[in-house]
Amino acid sequence: MAKESKVRFGIKKVHYALWDDTNETYGELVAFPGAVSWSQTREGGDSSDFYADDGVYYTFAGTNGGYSADLEMAFLPDSVRRDLLGEIVDDTTGVQFEVTDAEPKQFAILFETSGDSATTGFVFYNCKASRPEMNANTKTDSPDVDTTTLNIRIASQDFKLGNDTHSFVQGHIDKIDANVSKYAAFFDAVSIPTASGGSGDSGSTVVSA
Repeated sequence: MAKESKVRFGIKKVHYALWDDTNETYGELVAFPGAVSWSQTREGGDSSDFYADDGVYYTFAGTNGGYSADLEMAFLPDSVRRDLLGEIVDDTTGVQFEVTDAEPKQFAILFETSGDSATTGFVFYNCKASRPEMNANTKTDSPDVDTTTLNIRIASQDFKLGNDTHSFVQGHIDKIDANVSKYAAFFDAVSIPTASGGSGDSGSTVVSA
């Protein structure tokens, strides 16, 4: 019986999808193989307490500023540089150029982690990547792979749920018994929030696959 995991490890099945301004939705998922690591840091202020009567009188909610993330990949294909960073190819020379004033493209990123019991799929919205740093080292008897790290800024994105609009940053789904059929479709397209979900044992969430 698949149940929620107690520990998480690994990363694989990285995909991205570009935001389509015209249709106001994310396009088709593009596989991005070679994932090495993912590291994210939350942005925004922490909650704070106001003290009175010798105790906590009021708690101010923290702000959700999304995340800053580093995605380390074995290699960064030219197609990804064009899609996410706005690089262009000169048809005459075949050279791909970094454009100084190129606007990074908005995209969603998805990936899967493993666990002791179940795998988990993650989706992050409103992502923009910065120019990566590159290292190149001479080959030795035991060469090391020169990986590339994408710095990604993840902000919130507004989605309309019924008559209301809500902001979302990310979502996830566990491949537990209650979600097996939904998880099977998770990497078919970017999961967009469609309705408010519950918080009970049924595993329902605001993100539907």
